[in-house]
Amino acid sequence: MKLLTKTSLNFLSVTLFIFLFGILAFYFLLRGQVDQNLNFELEKRKNSIENRLSLDDPNRIPPNPDERVIITPIDETTNLPEIAYDDTLIYDESENRYVPFRKLGFLTKHKGQEFYVQIFKSLEESDLLIIRIFLILTILVIILIVSLLLMNRITLKRSWKIFYDTIKKIGRYDVDTHEEFNLQESDITEFNDLNRVLKSMTNRIKSDYLNLKEYTENASHEIQNPLAIINSKLELLLQSGDMSESQYRSLVEAYEASNRLSRLNKTLILLAKIENRQFPESESVNIKSIITNQIDQLEDIISSKNIRIKNEVKSDFTVEMNPYLAEILFINLIKNAIRHNVKHGEIIIEQESDSIKISNSGEDTKMKSEDLFKRFHKSSKSTESLGLGLAIVKKICEIYHFDISYMYDGMHIFSMSFEK
Repeated sequence: MKLLTKTSLNFLSVTLFIFLFGILAFYFLLRGQVDQNLNFELEKRKNSIENRLSLDDPNRIPPNPDERVIITPIDETTNLPEIAYDDTLIYDESENRYVPFRKLGFLTKHKGQEFYVQIFKSLEESDLLIIRIFLILTILVIILIVSLLLMNRITLKRSWKIFYDTIKKIGRYDVDTHEEFNLQESDITEFNDLNRVLKSMTNRIKSDYLNLKEYTENASHEIQNPLAIINSKLELLLQSGDMSESQYRSLVEAYEASNRLSRLNKTLILLAKIENRQFPESESVNIKSIITNQIDQLEDIISSKNIRIKNEVKSDFTVEMNPYLAEILFINLIKNAIRHNVKHGEIIIEQESDSIKISNSGEDTKMKSEDLFKRFHKSSKSTESLGLGLAIVKKICEIYHFDISYMYDGMHIFSMSFEK
């Protein structure tokens, strides 16, 4: 949920709660005020009736079209009724319905005779007036709430426009480009503070990125050169015959360790370059062609283990990515399928819609799928494996948002989906 929507909902919920509470309070206050006014009128009418009774016959009280008066004689056996204001309903035969009235009952005397007088004043007009006032007020309050809500939303939307622009620019920001990270100025202090912090942070990130990029480039040359010299010197020593068997074995071990260190250095540098997105160029890459080329390059290793390969990828299957990374991706997957295969085994490379599945025969290693893609995590004790091949595969898939997964179902199966 967006902050603007949540703010509007909070404003609306609080406003509706206040409105409902206020409208109920207003109704009861208005109802009480109307009843008080009616009581005052009934009290005036009571005084008028008492004055008339002192002069005239109680049965000849002048009529009032807006009220009803009932006079009842009281004797000693009659229970004295309560004297109070009350609301009641009286059936109106002419309109065939009950009509609400406000009643006042009181005791009075005329020529030594006590009477119980009830004055009924119609509530229809006052109730109709209350309803009209209530409806008018409700409509006005609703219009006011809707207006405030719209004004609040419009104002907030304009205020947050710069914030959303900042979010959009952060999403598009790439440290590998030379574009300046410029943000809009705002009349809101907090947004300006946020933009200032973000700009400072991106400058530091770009500086760190350039330093790391420079380091990887330097490491690629400065570390590889001494290793190449070490390897060449060791090769010369191995070619000379003036050494004992133990010395020769020690030189072989040193030569293998040096080669391993050289491969490890190259692989780590490659992984760093991939993580730093130093391969931005993308084009339509033919997957069938890349897989076929990689199989041809590894023909000697495949033949030595008598592995059968089925390449069922369609010739027109293409993916948008960097060609060099595409080669790295598939050569690591194919090498992995060969290395962890058995003699006279099988490798099946098949296409399913926008996905590639690489399966190879081999024993179940009971490895967790998430562990396979970790750095330096190997499923075999082979000294040839650096434990970085599948980590590189995973990193390339993350860059291009490909989905890769592993499962064992009689065969080791790596599935890679290229759906956008």
